[in-house]
Amino acid sequence: MKKDRKKMWQVVCLFVLSMILSGAFGAMGAEADAKAYEFIIPDVDIEYLSSADIQDMPLQVVCYAKNEIYARHGRMFQSQELTNYFEEQLWYYGCISPSEFSSSVLNVYETANIKLLSDRESALRSGGYVLDQPGYDFSAVYQYIYGNISYEVQNDYYVFPDSDARYLSNADISGMSAQELCYGKNEIYARHGRTFRSRELTDYFATKTWYYGSIAPADFNSAVFNTYENTNIKFLTDAENALTGGAGYVLDQPGYDIYAVGISDYYYDDDRLENDFIFYDSDTRYLTDEEVKGLSLQVVCYAKNEIYARRGRIFDSQELNDYFYSKPWYYGRILPEDFSSDVFNKYELANITLLDGYERALDPNGYQLY
Repeated sequence: MKKDRKKMWQVVCLFVLSMILSGAFGAMGAEADAKAYEFIIPDVDIEYLSSADIQDMPLQVVCYAKNEIYARHGRMFQSQELTNYFEEQLWYYGCISPSEFSSSVLNVYETANIKLLSDRESALRSGGYVLDQPGYDFSAVYQYIYGNISYEVQNDYYVFPDSDARYLSNADISGMSAQELCYGKNEIYARHGRTFRSRELTDYFATKTWYYGSIAPADFNSAVFNTYENTNIKFLTDAENALTGGAGYVLDQPGYDIYAVGISDYYYDDDRLENDFIFYDSDTRYLTDEEVKGLSLQVVCYAKNEIYARRGRIFDSQELNDYFYSKPWYYGRILPEDFSSDVFNKYELANITLLDGYERALDPNGYQLY
């Protein structure tokens, strides 16, 4: 059963990735340009590279470009350096462990380009680029991709990153303008690829590299929305109308400013993020007995699993999945059977042991999850 589920998961993953990378969710113009702009070599899957194409690439960039070909197909990496880099890329969705990945998914262009890049990497340094060295950074790679262009990653943020996964509250929208509420509402439509008649909304979402407008308003079906999205659209519409006497924000007025809309402080405020964890720094220091001894059985269990969740583990328990998917920082991407404790550092391993010990002391069978 687990094997079947894994296979199904990989098929779905590869389908989604192939649709994204083939441009099935793409659009013309600014959206397409923004999408291509995030790859080191955008056309590596549809044309053969030449030695001239890569002769000026630094060693690190050559290594990353080679692994980008695997990353396009959803491969995950044992290297923490590569994992960290590709998880910064909005197009990347790692869902296939290295042991499960098959090179049969690569086409003739990709296979040839991997060889060319591997040969170039070896020519620049015997043994290739050394991954995971202390102090590594991605500045050389981004410099190669973006040159001297100022690339503001913040522009890719959502107004409400998880409006498709939880119900928004009054606390989320406190202090927001009618324009921000309007954009936040339409962001839910944009996430599903809807295009807009409004020039203002079109301009705004064109600045987001996650946006691939492909469905005309007349063809869009609201049946794609889940319960959270339907509820949040109504909630944001009511809030917008309350601020404007029922008229709503008026789009496309002369001199409109799409950059007046920022991102909700609720999501990116450091204090809030800290409060969204039971122990926000359990990956960077040792927890103490004093901190843990007063916690309930349930909280101790959640705190222990929080360490796994921070590393992207999905859970067999529906209770844990419900809890962690309510957290804006959580991105579950690794099936339980594929997860390896090798990703943990010394603090995490020690803190898991400490928390598990307290959980067993409170109840020898541990907290009973549903």
